Amino acid sequence: MARSQTQFDAAAWSSGICSLWRNTLNQSCVLFFMILIDILPLNSSLIAQDSSQSVPPLYRELLRPQFHFTATADYINDPNGLFYLDGIYHLFFQTGPITAKRWGHAISTDMLHWRQLDDAILPHEGHPVFSGCAVVDHNNTAGFAKSDAAHPPIVAIFTSWGVGQCLAYSLDSGKAWQRYDGNPVQTDPQDKLRSFPLTSRDPHVMWDPKHNRWVMVLYDNLNDHFIPNVHRHRQGGLSIFTSPDLKKWRRESHLAGFYVCPDVFELPIEDEDATSWVALDWSQYVVGSFDGTTFTPRTRPRPLDFGTKGTLSANQSWKHLPDGRVVQISWIRGGEYPGMPFDQQLSIPVELRLRRIEGNLRLCKTPIRELESLWKPVRGHHTAASPLDGNGTRKRELPLDIDSGKSFDVALKTEFSSDTERLAMMVLGHTIELSRDTIRLGEHQMAADQPIRDVRLLADVTSIELFINDGSQSLTFTVNPTGNATQFSLRISAGSPQVTSLLIHKVDSVWDTQNGKTD
Repeated sequence: MARSQTQFDAAAWSSGICSLWRNTLNQSCVLFFMILIDILPLNSSLIAQDSSQSVPPLYRELLRPQFHFTATADYINDPNGLFYLDGIYHLFFQTGPITAKRWGHAISTDMLHWRQLDDAILPHEGHPVFSGCAVVDHNNTAGFAKSDAAHPPIVAIFTSWGVGQCLAYSLDSGKAWQRYDGNPVQTDPQDKLRSFPLTSRDPHVMWDPKHNRWVMVLYDNLNDHFIPNVHRHRQGGLSIFTSPDLKKWRRESHLAGFYVCPDVFELPIEDEDATSWVALDWSQYVVGSFDGTTFTPRTRPRPLDFGTKGTLSANQSWKHLPDGRVVQISWIRGGEYPGMPFDQQLSIPVELRLRRIEGNLRLCKTPIRELESLWKPVRGHHTAASPLDGNGTRKRELPLDIDSGKSFDVALKTEFSSDTERLAMMVLGHTIELSRDTIRLGEHQMAADQPIRDVRLLADVTSIELFINDGSQSLTFTVNPTGNATQFSLRISAGSPQVTSLLIHKVDSVWDTQNGKTD
């Protein structure tokens, strides 16, 4: 926690006085003020205690997102080990410094209201715990559970940095974890190098019911050296392994040109009686086929997000949900949270779908429907009918205060008759400009695949997520609120575009001051 303003001012005052007297008085005076410096922090601490009522309660800090996951305290990055069991969603996440990475743990019944538990998997013998996954071993293929066990074993598969791919397991639905004595279960010679381009990492494991075995997709570099003139993100690729028991793995195939945080899943194609497979890494995806040993791409790699490069990263998904959804959550990377006890946040969970757009299969993303349970009406706006009309019969600008909130959900439908027409939205003090074919925030501009007809915007204190044309393209940004951050405004800035529908909801907080405490 950062020092209070009272503490800072006292220290600065004493330091300034000392500097002045060093230059003007003799050694005895300097000694006196050196003693005074030692005393003042004690007094300022007492003053700070007296003013503690001004410190915002936990989860109500100035820059704390209100419906995106953040840790109670500490730095976080990749989401890990997602699984669902007995009505509970489990989320693990990377936390701590890179030299001592560990898995944090949180649980939820709706993927929005999270309760942080004790850290789950800790560094071992100086080896940090990097990213990985977790599976419910219903058939006890690894043999970790006794025949009369009350719960199915949960097995985490993760990279122990400098060692290889390792296992830990839980026999009480994820509360306590024990490392497998036979670790590592998969390793390559370059794993000891601890080289980001050369060392294998980030295993993703799934059950293959057709072949009655496990499949692992792993970032893997088949080279033992750097390839000249090739970016480090393209040095390796995705290797596929199979195993009957999660312990013994056999290499099956390799898909070059991919980087870390792999994921593979099957999705139905909208409006078609067919499915297809998706393979992805931290920033791109391809659609193709998978036969249990080899993934064959049918499309070119395509970005997972069109916002600031690298902002949306480390994408992982919940699968085998009762309603059949595949839901993805990611790290929103690079945000700045000065003076906050936490650092970094995760994205809103999104439902993944495949849709054919102009003959091409595209991965589309929409915020989970559970988000609607957090909606609160905004005073002065309760209808989908738009008050904006470029023909001049209605207003050309709509300013709206979000009831002192900096977390809101906006859905608008629009019609542009030419590429010179413009709409501008003011969000958290930042301007987003829309035209028929582009969307811009600051210096960043994205070209739309199709004419923009609808936009879903999620603003949450320090992030903006945009979903264009029913999620066929998304853009993610980190921001810091500026100006009148609680005001949303929409205005026609050029031409006469039509806003045919506008829905605005304040999004309620998912936190309370008890969050982060373990039962």
